[in-house]
Amino acid sequence: MRKLWQRLPKLSRKGKTVRNITFVLLTALLLPAVLGWPALTQDGALAKMQGKYLLSPSEILYRTRRGDTQGYLLQGEGWVAAGQVQKYDNTSRPLERDVPLITQILSREEPGVLVIPAQDKDGATVLAAFGGPEEAVQAELTLEVAAVEPYRGITHEKVEDESFTVQCQREENGYYFFRLLPHDHQEKQCCVLDAVWRQPLPIGDEFAGNHYTVIWEDAQGQELSRMTGEIPENLNLRDFW
Repeated sequence: MRKLWQRLPKLSRKGKTVRNITFVLLTALLLPAVLGWPALTQDGALAKMQGKYLLSPSEILYRTRRGDTQGYLLQGEGWVAAGQVQKYDNTSRPLERDVPLITQILSREEPGVLVIPAQDKDGATVLAAFGGPEEAVQAELTLEVAAVEPYRGITHEKVEDESFTVQCQREENGYYFFRLLPHDHQEKQCCVLDAVWRQPLPIGDEFAGNHYTVIWEDAQGQELSRMTGEIPENLNLRDFW
């Protein structure tokens, strides 16, 4: 082996420079492959995870962002889903910090309501409704939020069940996006929406099972139909490191 090595032609200084640059470039290309080819954006991280769970390619219909967490409403072939991507420090895979999560998936064949699992920039909780009558141009949502405990370690605050009613116009894509804003309470009492977002569990866990009513209306505000149901359970589909 040593004799064979000695027979190899000696590289000039320029040749060694080219060899070293080539080595660096190849290493830069192979390193991401070893670490799992991380997505470059939060949108990409969520799309990558959809393939893992055999979901068809989707369209982003709505998004929210607060801090390092971004929430999504996604529409695929025959399905609608709510999800989020949150940024974490990851020492084991430093190039992959965006962790995607899908909380709820519903069929597009029937009307439904989902909670987008990330507040918007104003601190609002956003619910998406779909499947109303074609002639509807606006809708009213009433949501009952119950059985939320104060955040651990905060013993001086009281959290009571609350009902929220909001209206919105129909979007061009046929969806309705209702924004529920937390409000001030008397001393030593916390708004139930604030309590929900303080929980350590994924947001779908706290809203799941809560009752809602959607009233679909025409341009004059006359009721066309109504839908009642419960917020679907949190599927908690994650792309673990």
